[in-house]
Amino acid sequence: MERFKDLAYRAAAELENYKRRTAREREDAMAAFKERLVSRMLPIVDGFDLAVESAGVSEENQKIYLEGYRAIGRQMMSTLESMGLCVIEIPANAEFHPGEQEAVMMEEVPGLKSPMVMQVLQKGYRLDGRLLRPARVKVGMPKSPGVAADSGQDQKEVKGHE
Repeated sequence: MERFKDLAYRAAAELENYKRRTAREREDAMAAFKERLVSRMLPIVDGFDLAVESAGVSEENQKIYLEGYRAIGRQMMSTLESMGLCVIEIPANAEFHPGEQEAVMMEEVPGLKSPMVMQVLQKGYRLDGRLLRPARVKVGMPKSPGVAADSGQDQKEVKGHE
């Protein structure tokens, strides 16, 4: 009987050691990920710091600085894309897809057969193929036949997800 108690205590101790070890490994993996992310983002932070230091430049140099901001944005997107981020591309007048788009505004448009994206208000993103953030869009809706015109308000703001 004493032998079984000893085996039970040893098994319980091994399980606790395993739990502690895997928790420590998860923490170490997260720390390594954060370190890689931050080290990849630091050159972008440096670029923004440099741009801020040069604020208040003359009008003739503003185009040069605007291109600098754009270059920093491209560098940031390149870094994020190397980590699996991709923009959800929405062509002009694309059909509305509620699975990857969030309608934040709607407007009735005569002649439409189905809801169409009229304007992208905020880009959507996927991370490693999974939806990270839906695109926020203005949706053109088919005009309802036989409905009297309201008080001139075509656009409606939508709260929440469609």
